[in-house]
Amino acid sequence: MKLKPLKKMDKKGVLGLNTVREVFTAFLILAVLGIAILLALVSLRDANIFTSGSRAMNDTTNIVGNVSGGLVTFFESTGTIFAILIVVVIILAIAIIIAVVSGFGARGAARGL
Repeated sequence: MKLKPLKKMDKKGVLGLNTVREVFTAFLILAVLGIAILLALVSLRDANIFTSGSRAMNDTTNIVGNVSGGLVTFFESTGTIFAILIVVVIILAIAIIIAVVSGFGARGAARGL
């Protein structure tokens, strides 16, 4: 059985690098969206359209606090997600190495070496 060489794009898929790239892209998009929403809410709060001490002003301040707290909490856990991705890539690389080495062993045995 002859092994077909992998194309350049297929190697990234085998190592899981496509998944890693998509996760990084998704986190960057979420970060930009979160910052944009936070800036919009802060500018709404600081626009002086609400009476100081009113319920609307207090609600807006609470919303800004909740959104900023949620963003911080969410992005604090990204280190764990990235660590899991690194472990998955390492496991896939080890699996590829084992498959290649065992393939060489099978070819050597077939030739009578």
